[in-house]
Amino acid sequence: MTWLALALALVAAKAKPAPQAPDLVVKGAHLGLEIADSDTLRAHGLSDRRSMGWDRGMLFVFPDEDRRVFWMVDCFFDLDVAFLDRDGVVRDVQQMPIEPGVSQEDLRRYPSNSDRVMYAIEVNRGWMGAHGVRVGDTLAGVRKWTTRR
Repeated sequence: MTWLALALALVAAKAKPAPQAPDLVVKGAHLGLEIADSDTLRAHGLSDRRSMGWDRGMLFVFPDEDRRVFWMVDCFFDLDVAFLDRDGVVRDVQQMPIEPGVSQEDLRRYPSNSDRVMYAIEVNRGWMGAHGVRVGDTLAGVRKWTTRR
C-alpha cells in the first residue's frame, strides 16, 4: 500500500509542469529569466553556478536608478551584462569573463557607464551580440518587474 501511494504521488508530481521562469522577448528571442528583486537575491546573483542554458538569464531589479557595479563572485562561466534604465533602454553592455584563482577582494569590478540603471540582465557571454542587443535598444518588457527591496 505504501508503494502504491508513493507511485501515485510520483505520477502526480510528474503531471504538474515545473514552474516556468518568466520570459522576456529580446529582438524576437525568448529569454527565460530568474528574477533578483531583493537585496539578498541581487547580492547572490549567479554565484555558485557551473552553467546556465543559452536562452536563460537573470534579471536584477533595483528600487531606483543609479550607477551599478557588478562582479563575478563564485561564478564559473563568462557572462554578458546589459544595464537598462527605468524604461528598459539599454544604457551599457559589457562582457564579464571569469577570473579563476583571483581573491574576492581583487576581482574586477564592472561599473555601468550610466547612473540611470534600474535593471541589469546577465546572460551567457556572447548572447547579447548573437541577438544584436546594443546600447539604445529598448527592452520594454522589463518594466513589469519591481523590487521587493
